Amino acid sequence: AEIAQKFGLSRGPVREALRQLAFEGLVDYCPNKGCTVALLSPQDAYEVFFLRGSLEKLAIQKSNCLLSDYSLMIMEASIEEFRKAILEGNTMKAVRADETFHLQIIRSAQLNRLTKMWELLSPLNGAMFLSVQNANRLEPNTPDQNTSYNGSAAVWTHQCLLEAIRINDLQATCDLLDQHYEETGRRVYRLSLMKDCLLYTSPSPRDK
Repeated sequence: AEIAQKFGLSRGPVREALRQLAFEGLVDYCPNKGCTVALLSPQDAYEVFFLRGSLEKLAIQKSNCLLSDYSLMIMEASIEEFRKAILEGNTMKAVRADETFHLQIIRSAQLNRLTKMWELLSPLNGAMFLSVQNANRLEPNTPDQNTSYNGSAAVWTHQCLLEAIRINDLQATCDLLDQHYEETGRRVYRLSLMKDCLLYTSPSPRDK
C-alpha cells in the first residue's frame, strides 16, 4: 500500500511487480506480512552456486561444447544486456540477462530433465546476485574477475565463457564454470561466515 501511494499507482500493478520480483528471487513473500529482500544463508548460497555450476558442466560435456550459431548469438546479445544492466544498476535486468546466457549452455545438452532441474534453481538467481553483492561489500578491495558478479569482472567472465565455447574448448569452459560458480560460492560462504562471526563477537554499546 505504501509503495502504491508513493508512486501514485493502484495496488494491482504493485502486487504484480512484487510477484515478478519474487519469481526472480529478489524478494521473499510471506502471507500476511508482505515482502522482504531475499537473502540466502551461507550454506544455501554455496549449494545453489555448486548445483547450477555442476548442471551446466554436465550439459556442456554432453554437448561436447558444441552450441549452435543461434545460441552463440543469443549469448553475445545477453552479455551486452548484462553490461548495460550493470551500468544502470538494474539488478533484475542483470539477472534476466544472466539467465538467458546460461540457459543456452544448459539447453545444449538437449536433455529436458536436466533443463528442468536447472530451471528449479532459477528463482534463486536473484538471491545469488544479492549474496555476491553483499560479499563484494565485505571485501571491496580484492576484486576477482573469476569469482565476481559485480561490474566489469562479471562481464569479463561471461565473455571468457563465450569465447571458450566458441572455439569448442571443453576443458577451458568447464574450468571457467568452476571459477564462476563453485569458487564464487566458496567466497560468499567464507565472507558470510566472517560477517556473522564479527557480528557475534562485536562488543555491545554497553561494553564500550
